[in-house]
Amino acid sequence: MATSHKDSQASPHLKSALAEFLQAYPTFQTTSFIDELRKREFSRFDEQGHIYLDYTGGGLYAYSQIREHTDMLRYGLFGNPHSTNPTSEAATELIERAKSYILDYSNSLPDEYVAIFPSTATGEIKPVGEAYFFRPGDHYVLTFDNHNSVNGIREFAGPKGAEVTYVPVIPPELRIDEGWMHRYLDQAHFDGNNLLAYPAQSNFSGVRHSLDWIKEAGELPARWAR
Repeated sequence: MATSHKDSQASPHLKSALAEFLQAYPTFQTTSFIDELRKREFSRFDEQGHIYLDYTGGGLYAYSQIREHTDMLRYGLFGNPHSTNPTSEAATELIERAKSYILDYSNSLPDEYVAIFPSTATGEIKPVGEAYFFRPGDHYVLTFDNHNSVNGIREFAGPKGAEVTYVPVIPPELRIDEGWMHRYLDQAHFDGNNLLAYPAQSNFSGVRHSLDWIKEAGELPARWAR
């Protein structure tokens, strides 16, 4: 008979093993807030005997999100945002607040960036490739661990004569090779429409790359969009 995670939690053997573990590794107790968060927001894991690992593919919703979203729908009146009646204006205000929050969270200036809500990652990135003004001699630089949708921009860059270059990531941590990144950024044409694309957090490895490359590319003499 299979033993559920919930049953294992209550077993005296597990409690004894946990006590020994904490004695050997006392700093583990500093992560107890994660256990409290799991118990408070994701107790259905234990109730259903699940372990979820695919957070880079899609994060799970917490109980507090369900409650707040339910209350918003229950007590609010939201109509088509493309009109001027009160329900439409309420929906528009909610959308604009969400966009503003995203820009603030990512330290992005509204004069330089726009937040959009596509149905998929590919749907978000494809218009960039279609609309970007690549020309012969321009440079499209991306990293090996980009999402497939970002790789797809090369299908628009290459036929227009732009050079496509991949910056390697270095094992074992799979972080961006800084030497190659500096080299490729410096090689860009001064008056070109160059484009830099890399993930803030890798969809492949989960590594969080430095966002300093965005600022550095913007400060170079060559014209970089990023």
